[in-house]
Amino acid sequence: MRKQVRNGLMIAAIVASFGLYSCGESKEKDTTIQQDEMEMSTETAEVTDVEEVINVQFKETTIQTSFEHYLGIKTSLVESNTKEAQEHAQLLLESLKEIKAEQVLLDATQQLADATDINKQREAFSKITKGMEVVLTGAVSSGEIYKQYCPMAFEGKGDYWYSSSKEIRNPYFGDKMLKCGRVDEVIN
Repeated sequence: MRKQVRNGLMIAAIVASFGLYSCGESKEKDTTIQQDEMEMSTETAEVTDVEEVINVQFKETTIQTSFEHYLGIKTSLVESNTKEAQEHAQLLLESLKEIKAEQVLLDATQQLADATDINKQREAFSKITKGMEVVLTGAVSSGEIYKQYCPMAFEGKGDYWYSSSKEIRNPYFGDKMLKCGRVDEVIN
């Protein structure tokens, strides 16, 4: 019995160290970023006032508005603020109707607007992100959008989100794993 418990603990330790390693992976080895991460890890994990500076412009103002509301949802999920996520989802829904977005995207946005549970909101956000790819493709006139990926999201299945900043702020884990992720693609 003791041996089984010890083996179980060893397996749990290996799995946990793998999870920490996979979230620490990055394609870029910038020492400045690594130093910033070390400094942040010593601070408390407060996520308040995480606002993205939107440094991307679109060919159409309606898509610009949609992307701004999408980022509002993302920031709200980073902060684990369900009420604010609902408000931004409602605004996103209105702007998506203006651009005549696909019904799947409208439905996912409505799901997030209706959800009060943070996990349900994050699941809907995943669907919104998939739908936003169609909206964003070919729509950028200047600047860059970063398609970011967290390998730990949704029980290790991994998932994507969009950002206007290279800096990782994970909407799927919030302050639990704020910097878990990497930039997988740049859209410009």
